[in-house]
Amino acid sequence: MVVSHRTMTMIKVFFIAKIKDLNEEYQDYSNRVRAHAETMPGFIDIISEEKDDVEITISSWKTKDDVNAWAKDPLHMSAKARANEWYHWVKGIHVETVDE
Repeated sequence: MVVSHRTMTMIKVFFIAKIKDLNEEYQDYSNRVRAHAETMPGFIDIISEEKDDVEITISSWKTKDDVNAWAKDPLHMSAKARANEWYHWVKGIHVETVDE
């Protein structure tokens, strides 16, 4: 019997930031942005963790076009514009991966 293995290429977006003030307004905004991301075409998943004063969030998308559409989304752009209210610095990294 031959077993077929299906590989899946995806784009992982790493958001890394040094926390300044993740207040209640930020939490509400973040929850809205996350819920909206989950409705976007090509969205796969998102995980987030805080360690001391650093936040790391990794979202997974089916294609680069899906990532680009998310980057241009008005709600996401609004959140990015306010990043300096909540973070000292922010770094975004896009990585193409293969999940076997």
